[in-house]
Amino acid sequence: MLEAIDISHTFHVGTPFHRQVLRGVQIRLSPGEVVLLTGPSGSGKTTLARILAGLLKPTKGTIRLSGVDVHGTGVSSASARNQLVLACQYPERQFFANTVWDELSWGLRVGLGLARGEIAERLNLIAEDFAFPLGELAKRPPKSLSSGQQRKAALASLLVLEPRILILDEPLAGLNVKERQRLISLLRRWAKQNRTMLIIAHELELFLDWVEKVAVMDSGQMIFYDPPAELCQATDSALRQAASLPDIVEISFFLKHSGLSDGPITTDVARVRRQLREALAKNKDKLIHGQTVEPSGK
Repeated sequence: MLEAIDISHTFHVGTPFHRQVLRGVQIRLSPGEVVLLTGPSGSGKTTLARILAGLLKPTKGTIRLSGVDVHGTGVSSASARNQLVLACQYPERQFFANTVWDELSWGLRVGLGLARGEIAERLNLIAEDFAFPLGELAKRPPKSLSSGQQRKAALASLLVLEPRILILDEPLAGLNVKERQRLISLLRRWAKQNRTMLIIAHELELFLDWVEKVAVMDSGQMIFYDPPAELCQATDSALRQAASLPDIVEISFFLKHSGLSDGPITTDVARVRRQLREALAKNKDKLIHGQTVEPSGK
């Protein structure tokens, strides 16, 4: 279990440039749980991710991984940190090896101490998942790759470690539509393997139908932390705006609350189309004669 308890953080403490970015944030990721973290830019999502991964010590509060303080100094805390991997918002900026092969295999060689045969097997599998031409690019410098290839190589170097807990900060950035679908398929497969994931993203339409919970942050605070269905049904306009719900959900929400549909509020495009057809059929005469369709007050 990964747990954040009353986390607050301020940058540049004691200077004229101090800025509080997190205020009393609490979140708990149970084993095997997949959580989508979203919210406006600057709401504190990336700072929280870095704190959860043990890369940044919060001004106040505690991070516990399997009951161990992530920011502790003992052997047990170091062991706990090895269970978790953070894919930063721009992971390709972390390249340090001379070749793509060395970059992707470093964690397996140095961190896990695997034999060359097992390393090759893991890398080939992850390269296939990402449609990444490892055979062609293995000897090239990582920074000589295209931006899309760099992003895939960076993610592959982390996912190949098969961590128990994975934090992904904007993993879809820089990927085209086909590459995004591949990554989503991979993450969904991992979700079925009892892996814990926290995914920071704005493209809610790609996640709402399979993650267990959605966490919404705004101005450094956690303003929502519940299942996706409850977010889709929420009537708080400020929350809906902060979450930036997909258009298809907002259409379904409008139909339901205008009395034009019996619901449910859904992310299913086919179902929303049926709701629209039913609403049009129900109000056909009014629309033909130019009358306003009045909300029912539901």
